Amino acid sequence: MGHGSRSRRRDEAEGDDTSDAAREEAREKQREHKHRQRRRKIERRHAAVNEILSRIAPPSRASFTALEDVPAWCDGNPIEWSSIGPSCDPASMANDGEEATMRGDDANKGASAIVAAAAKPPVVNLRAMRKRWQVESFAVVLRELERERAARDDADTLPPMRVVDFGAGSGNLILPLSKCFPDMRFTAVEMKRRSAELLERRAAAAGLTNVDVVVDMIEKTSFDFDVGVALHACGNATDFTIARCLAAGAAFAVSPCCIGKLKFSLAGGSSFSATNKDWTTKGGDGDGDGDQVVCPVITHPRSKWMAEQLAGPGDFAALAQAADTGHGDGANADTITDLGARAKMNVELDRAEAAREAGYSVESLKLIRAADAPPNKSDLLVGVPASRAGALKRLRPLVSCS
Repeated sequence: MGHGSRSRRRDEAEGDDTSDAAREEAREKQREHKHRQRRRKIERRHAAVNEILSRIAPPSRASFTALEDVPAWCDGNPIEWSSIGPSCDPASMANDGEEATMRGDDANKGASAIVAAAAKPPVVNLRAMRKRWQVESFAVVLRELERERAARDDADTLPPMRVVDFGAGSGNLILPLSKCFPDMRFTAVEMKRRSAELLERRAAAAGLTNVDVVVDMIEKTSFDFDVGVALHACGNATDFTIARCLAAGAAFAVSPCCIGKLKFSLAGGSSFSATNKDWTTKGGDGDGDGDQVVCPVITHPRSKWMAEQLAGPGDFAALAQAADTGHGDGANADTITDLGARAKMNVELDRAEAAREAGYSVESLKLIRAADAPPNKSDLLVGVPASRAGALKRLRPLVSCS
């Protein structure tokens, strides 16, 4: 083989190396270009949200009060977890039983998870403690509503207070509450049959007799009740909960989440779809595609106060999208988190003002240990008909418990 052939192959190899390097350099430039485009798009979106927020004049009640700073908390924690029992303790389900349901395991595996959880002390990590703090927050509210009811002139003639947990899931809220308040009647409304069956098994394991379960959509329920609660009912499921409570003249306590999913109701749909669907119909497990049904329409903004300050639905959609921001990245983390918190606050104030416009007295609160919760999942709205505003007296700020 001649020197010329070897030289040509060497030149070709070097040429290939040069071509590979050039292609990689081109790809890197393309990635950087796309990154800059995404960054500019995000910056434009943030600027638009800031401009919208700058136009919103706060309502007369614009602050959120930490539950630890209200007189009702001075009475102490209403729940003694050591007496609740593992089957009702969300800490027991935080890692095993609940995850089995979320994976779609069959009923036998779900039941096995309950038995396993009940046979050993719960693993009380931060996730489990957050779930307990959430329940404690609702328990403080129920204790105040129970206090107000007991003080009525006709208290002796009233039936047991009926509390409905809308979007109850596998029971992490309703079960400890039913254990803590045995004289109340509790109804769980859950669209997923699998979750509802797990809830029933947990209630049976705890020996509870004051809990019943309804497999249905929130917006399709029609029975009477005294208090409606909802913990992290996604998107407009929170709005349907409040609407059901207003229609029934009932008190409500809701801790909203997944504000970004309000894009579905902005499109005229349900909590998980841009069209109205009944998610209980496909085999009753709530996991199918759903059949299209005629449901009450939830529109946004909810209040006249907010509607008068926005240019149109696009403004509210931008707020809802920003409100789902739980964190930022790098140097802009604090800015993004603050923007998300401000947007979330205004979405919740819109809900509170809508209830006030409908004749309700409303308190805007923060869950117990809110600083340890995701910033977009720490709000608690509590409302009662204005004629019963005294029920919320001890849920307003105070200087000290002394």
